[in-house]
Amino acid sequence: MKIAQIGLIVLLACMLSACTEPEEETNRPFIKTISFAGIPNENVILDKAKSRITIQLPAILKGGLKPVMELSKGAQVVHGLTQENTIDLTSLCVCNYDNERITLRLDNKEAQSVYEIVVIPEGLLGAQNTNEQFTFLRNGDRTELSLPVENLYTNPHVDMLFFTNLETGKEEMISADAACLNHCNSLDHNRMIFSLSSPIEKYLKAGTYKIAFNNIKFPQHLVVTD
Repeated sequence: MKIAQIGLIVLLACMLSACTEPEEETNRPFIKTISFAGIPNENVILDKAKSRITIQLPAILKGGLKPVMELSKGAQVVHGLTQENTIDLTSLCVCNYDNERITLRLDNKEAQSVYEIVVIPEGLLGAQNTNEQFTFLRNGDRTELSLPVENLYTNPHVDMLFFTNLETGKEEMISADAACLNHCNSLDHNRMIFSLSSPIEKYLKAGTYKIAFNNIKFPQHLVVTD
């Protein structure tokens, strides 16, 4: 009985003091805890052994992916955050075939550590239901179409835009010839952007058009004027 009691005391002492995490036994900087503004804690997993942070994103990410971290003594983030203190996720919405890893790099002046950021979208890419309307001039030099979407960070590939004239029902297409039309902006967290060089005058007559791509139909309309 006494042996069992001694064993239990030793185990508890180990848990409370000597049994520190592997990170704490080295001089490498590490993340003690991490959460993200507006994201439930249960949607964030910090795998310290693999230096990996997994986040389940909401369909609409408000204010960007902003971490709140407790770091080891002397540690600071030296790479991976924007000036707005958010994690830049643009590599997940610019049709990047060799998808770049998203990382946070820490430094404590003695060593560095790199944490991989793994993002899991809540669902499939889709259109937001808003009352916006877009207006383009047919003779403009360049047009930019910024569409509000849900689940932007799914590494989408859009190589064709469809415009259907509401009055005539005629459909027109703008193709990138298998390349990507879409990109995004690190400051615009829920919008897919299309920079189109003078396609409106060539393809679309004056009128109001439905917008679609990848079988996604948008409630917003495009108004083309002369």
